[in-house]
Amino acid sequence: MHKALRIGAMALAVFAGMPAQAYAADGESIVPSWLPFAGGFVSLLVALFLLVVVLRLRRFALGSAISSSALYVIVAVPCLAASALVYWFSNFLPTFTVDHAILASNLLVTAAMALLALYFVTVRRRLAQFVRDLMGSGTDSDDAEGVTHA
Repeated sequence: MHKALRIGAMALAVFAGMPAQAYAADGESIVPSWLPFAGGFVSLLVALFLLVVVLRLRRFALGSAISSSALYVIVAVPCLAASALVYWFSNFLPTFTVDHAILASNLLVTAAMALLALYFVTVRRRLAQFVRDLMGSGTDSDDAEGVTHA
């Protein structure tokens, strides 16, 4: 039941995010003026929640492959939050246009994706090394046991 609810919510989010409604509009804006501010505020709350979760995970997994690379995620989260909030600047600064906001947002999202990719590559490499070491030490101990029993 819970899985079906999540799939339904995801399908609704994808459908609501499709630009078909904008193409069907007659030129008038169908987006209320308060919606971009609300979206930025929700993005800020989600980014804050994500930052708290990452910091707690880093403290919980201290010394592990996840914890030592968590700094990449910690830096990526403010990049994502800033990319959502950069549109607010276009409303408050007259020289900061929507084109500037789009460029800044795209660059911040790209930086966050690069940091997240670096995090996952680093964690994967460390976990792969851990598995290799584990398999190698298991083989060595089995050989050593075989020699002592023979």
